[in-house]
Amino acid sequence: MEEIIQRFREGDQRSFEKLFWAFFPAGRRFVKTFLIEEEAADDILQEVFIQMWNKRQAFNNESHFKAYFYKSLRNNTIKRITRNKHALNLDAVGNEESDDLFMKITEIEFNREISRAVSQLPERRRQIILLSMTGMSADQIADALKISINTVKSQKTKAYSSLREELKNINSFIFLFCL
Repeated sequence: MEEIIQRFREGDQRSFEKLFWAFFPAGRRFVKTFLIEEEAADDILQEVFIQMWNKRQAFNNESHFKAYFYKSLRNNTIKRITRNKHALNLDAVGNEESDDLFMKITEIEFNREISRAVSQLPERRRQIILLSMTGMSADQIADALKISINTVKSQKTKAYSSLREELKNINSFIFLFCL
């Protein structure tokens, strides 16, 4: 795959076609989790592949290619939904599928904000919070990290305080996103 990406970077159209057909099915499934219409999903995929062709020299490896691919799909899908939101809402008053779609997107954005906030914590606090989120007790975290239980408790308190401060406007964010 790395060789195909290298040739793609150099402008080889056959490599572009190989990447297109390798990523198209998974990309379509990804977009269709948000959009019902297959044509709209295909349009978004084509837009993303055109963007990627235009920026092909930026991709150093497969993981960079995949990351850009899925982030672009997500962003273009959200743009499409936002652009058509009023039409969707008017057509789907009381429609559970429409409500589920917006709830799913809201949940994704909410989780993204939480992940961003957690990633900004100092390393030790981030480790403690992530272990806590997996269901580990303070005792288990202390044993795993070879620190005292009091350190775990104090770092956890500081981490939650930082997260509360960082995410204090998240309810406003979600409210605005759902309008």
